Amino acid sequence: MKTGISLLSLSIAATVALPAFAHHSFAMYEREKTLTLSGTVKEFAWSSPHVLIQILTGNARGDPMIWFIEGSSPTVLARGGWTGSLLKPGDKISLGIHPRKDGGAGGLLADEQQVLVNGQPAKGVQWLIPAGEDQGDK
Repeated sequence: MKTGISLLSLSIAATVALPAFAHHSFAMYEREKTLTLSGTVKEFAWSSPHVLIQILTGNARGDPMIWFIEGSSPTVLARGGWTGSLLKPGDKISLGIHPRKDGGAGGLLADEQQVLVNGQPAKGVQWLIPAGEDQGDK
């Protein structure tokens, strides 16, 4: 009986730990550095575990380049007013990102920065500001 309970306990513990094991970190991004990226939305994937925005922009020579921007989960972004219909292919966008440490064309959405869609602040999006901090202080 003790063996059966031990195996059941071990099985439950392994099942509960699986989602945490599958989750990756944001260690590949320079969180202390923020860049502004502007371009055209190629694709906006509102899906778990993280939202993905593909942005078409030009490199230093003007050649087309696609940037892959990873955001938080849809649940976290929804708390700030984001929706799955916020961005559409063809939208002109400007947003803050934390760039990749390896210099690749990608980054982590800097959700403390304002997002402009077609030259206007994204409607309904509230920025994640710590409690007690005035938005004018940023």
